[in-house]
Amino acid sequence: MLRKFLFLTAFSLLFTFGIKAAGNGFAIVVDQSTYTACKVEIEAYSSLLEREGFTPLILSGNWGKPDELRQQLHHLYQHHQLEGTILIGQIPIPMIRDAQHLTSAFKMDQERFPKHQSSVPSDRYYDDFDLQFDYLGNEEGNPLLHYYSLRGDSPQFIQSDIYSGRLKPTKQGEEGYQQIRNYFRKLLRERDKQNPLDIVTAYTGEGSFSNSLTAWRDQGMMLREQIPSAFHNKNSATFLFFDMYPFMKDIVTEQLRREELDLMLFHEHGTPDRQYLTALPRTKDSDEQMEAGRRLFRQALRRAGDVDKRENLKQTWVELYRIDTIWFAGADDPAEWEADSLLDLRTGLVLDDVSLVAPNARMVIFDACYNGDFREDRYIAGEYIFSDGKTLVTFANTVNVLQDKSSTDLLGLLGLGFRIGEWAREINILESHIIGDPTFRFTGTTASQVDLRSPNTADWLALFNNAKHPDLKGLALHKLHDLGYLEMADFLSKAYNESPYYSVRLQAFLLLQHYGGDHYAKLLESSINDPYEFIRRKSVYAMGTIGSDHFIPYLVKTYLDNYLDERVHFNVSFTFDRMDFDKMEAEMRRQLDQNLSYPDKEKVWDEFQRIFASRKRIAEMANDLTNNEKSLKSRISAARTLRNNTYHKQVGEFLQVIIDENEDPSLRIALAEALGWFNNSYRREEIITTLEEVAKHPQSSPQLSNEVRKSIARIEHYMR
Repeated sequence: MLRKFLFLTAFSLLFTFGIKAAGNGFAIVVDQSTYTACKVEIEAYSSLLEREGFTPLILSGNWGKPDELRQQLHHLYQHHQLEGTILIGQIPIPMIRDAQHLTSAFKMDQERFPKHQSSVPSDRYYDDFDLQFDYLGNEEGNPLLHYYSLRGDSPQFIQSDIYSGRLKPTKQGEEGYQQIRNYFRKLLRERDKQNPLDIVTAYTGEGSFSNSLTAWRDQGMMLREQIPSAFHNKNSATFLFFDMYPFMKDIVTEQLRREELDLMLFHEHGTPDRQYLTALPRTKDSDEQMEAGRRLFRQALRRAGDVDKRENLKQTWVELYRIDTIWFAGADDPAEWEADSLLDLRTGLVLDDVSLVAPNARMVIFDACYNGDFREDRYIAGEYIFSDGKTLVTFANTVNVLQDKSSTDLLGLLGLGFRIGEWAREINILESHIIGDPTFRFTGTTASQVDLRSPNTADWLALFNNAKHPDLKGLALHKLHDLGYLEMADFLSKAYNESPYYSVRLQAFLLLQHYGGDHYAKLLESSINDPYEFIRRKSVYAMGTIGSDHFIPYLVKTYLDNYLDERVHFNVSFTFDRMDFDKMEAEMRRQLDQNLSYPDKEKVWDEFQRIFASRKRIAEMANDLTNNEKSLKSRISAARTLRNNTYHKQVGEFLQVIIDENEDPSLRIALAEALGWFNNSYRREEIITTLEEVAKHPQSSPQLSNEVRKSIARIEHYMR
């Protein structure tokens, strides 16, 4: 009753004073206990927003399910111009299932793994009102977690209506309340200052981008376009690589502590409790190399567990590597264990490090897995904003994330004065989240001149044609795409071909894949040679997702000519089994014979054959899908491999399985989901036709029909 009273009281205030057109609404959502404990600070934040032109509304209560809160936010969006929300304290966490296609990489088996692990914590539930879900219940023992399944009649893409941020403390009780009080106090201090975005540090960790120096170099060229104000002296833009120094943790810590640092961008691997910055340092000293090897053996033995397993491992290593047992000495020695642990800690940042570092970067972007996993009690992105430093907002992922994802799309908007939430709303995926205040912005004047809610395509065409900043042009492309501009495919092709900017070409490239016809396939013939490494990387990948043999000569040439572009070269190998095997092999032999660059062509050929054979073995696993003699478990597993490996040549055989009513229903459901990943396939029309037949069939189960409808919608989203 208390919650309803507070909510109705808030509405009565709105109706009493009214909402001016110039003042968009902003919902400060907070659980009742946190509001009681932090009322002074939360109301001071509300007053700040009011001074900035918002009409803030505090919604305080104890929500039993996310549904109730979502309905309230939706009402405010429909009737009171709600622009965004911040979720403070113990706000229910939606755990999304059956929507892995809305993530960049997450594909954990929902049948084999517990719901807690195989679901995606996501506030898209609260900020994209068009998405439709079925409630599956909450988690026993953790009342904050509530499970939802994405429905077949829902849109199968994200287009957030409002922006959102999380402010979930990493401590319990009074300590957690104090974290929130301290956060708002430092937020108000910092927001009272004029602070343009002009000091940036980007760090690339070990294993990110396949350790490609060309990928690392090009991020600097992209950021120079997006944030030119950060390139005025040698200290204003800093680019760090994991191999610059034996233990980069020390260097990263120095950067995070810089009083003037505005933005820190991490490209690294991560978990909820760790940032992986480096591996063990390389050395030319033979004694250090041997000690590094012994350390790896010791660590593996400790992970092995019981004595029998450890003894079996030792025997295997002795025979395999022809070494003696001296290599395993010290595995049980507490002193060695402590020394190894301390050395391991020097390779990354863990939860307890963050408070000691007290980072000052006003905003931190974690292009990493799990650093923003707020279903955990403690998580890296949360520790950053609750530290004693000046960090106010982080942008992080709740689950694993694709390495080949553009993490700086439209990032230049932040330097122009757009709010963090306004930027994030344009680039949201299921797992990406603002941790902290989504209304925070750097000093800039351009944002106030752009009406982000304009429904007029003429406004966005004018912005594209007249704007000087490339990310304003990119924003215009996004808005024209969202508004359904009729000439969009031709417009994007023209924008790509004529723009001198990496960032504009990238946005045109990414958006064009959503349109039918041959615009996208035609573009790939030139974009595979784009000056920007990331576009080249994604062009290679896209050729594999289309699957036409037409691309074989382009892929082979890229494989032979671009071996120094490690990530591009790596992605080419993943296309080898997407097209005709014989044609791919013959073209590789032909081009290699004509190539004048390689002194040892047979070595190149042998390496290709090794990779090709490996890809063929993976492709053979998919053949289990159509083999009635294989177990149902093997066939379902084969269907799931299609989510990462779209084998276009066998589509006809796959479709025969899904239309066969004698096949096991669980296999047909798994295959229906997997076919939704063929969104760019040259055979997608054929897939849709068959799926529509299955959907219309009266004998189709509700579960199968639901999955079929989802896959049809997913593919059609790429066929405008």
